[in-house]
Amino acid sequence: MTLQREEKAQQQSGREATHSETGRGERLIFVGGAPRSGTTLVQNMLDCHSEIYGGPEFLHIPDIVRLRTSLRASIARKWIDLFCTNEKVDDMTAAMIEDFLLPLADAQGVRFLSEKSPMNVLVFPELIELFPQARYIFVVRDPRAVVSSLLEVGAKARAKNLTPPPFTRNVAAAIAYTRQCMGRGFKALHAAPKQVHLIVYENLVRDPKANTQAICEFLGIPWEPAMILPANKKHAGEQAITVHSEELWYDADAYYKNPEVDRVDRWKQQLSQADQVAIGLSFQNSRGVDGLGYDFGDRDYSPIARLAGYGKSRVFRVQQRILQRLGRFLTSLQIPPT
Repeated sequence: MTLQREEKAQQQSGREATHSETGRGERLIFVGGAPRSGTTLVQNMLDCHSEIYGGPEFLHIPDIVRLRTSLRASIARKWIDLFCTNEKVDDMTAAMIEDFLLPLADAQGVRFLSEKSPMNVLVFPELIELFPQARYIFVVRDPRAVVSSLLEVGAKARAKNLTPPPFTRNVAAAIAYTRQCMGRGFKALHAAPKQVHLIVYENLVRDPKANTQAICEFLGIPWEPAMILPANKKHAGEQAITVHSEELWYDADAYYKNPEVDRVDRWKQQLSQADQVAIGLSFQNSRGVDGLGYDFGDRDYSPIARLAGYGKSRVFRVQQRILQRLGRFLTSLQIPPT
């Protein structure tokens, strides 16, 4: 028994040394953005670099970060402060994430592990606190294109008799979730501009070479031409996001595509003019988005479309306020431990 305890202590010491020696998060690249904003394309481009392994979506980084937030809140209330400190919680949370992710990079013999789950962006600010040496790539796409694509996913789910993800069910839900993702991403970008790199999807597909070169400069690695042709390589993340996800998000043909400019404005044919106006109104003054060059003006729409769009936008805002108040009310009903 004594020998077993010594071996476990040595293993634990080895893990702690590994984390402290390498620097917390310096081998991690977190990719995030609203779903359908181009994060998969960015991940596949990264996976084409010889120093980066872009695996399947881990999916649970936000869950782990939420646990960290909950533990720290309980410490602040003096409920569990005899068990742990904020520093201990952060050390254990960071070690858990690295212990989940880095063995995959080690198995591939590469320097970096890129973790691409779109919802990572929701916890970018917290991840930056945990991993000040990690790299963060924030992907943004025209919100009208994002909403249009999310609605497609919802329609596919219903056609397969599956329950659509909540943020794909209607225009209002898609707008609200896209705003949430973009808001968190821009918050992280403005707070830590040296650690967060912004990728605009439309720019990426129009000039993949310049944009992947900028990514490599941000990561501090040499650029490799293979990055602009991600369809030429088999990617480990494909099965999870196609076959094992009921092909709601991608089928194999859609997943293995090189950058294409002909799909950039597809939302113009897929969304009604009223919805285009309503989405534009929802984002025209959004922090960060308003500086990316998207034209949310309504001058090219008919008076009827503008009127309908303004009406929809008003309804969406009222719905969002009601949901926010309901959420705060439900949170206030939570009973503290006894």
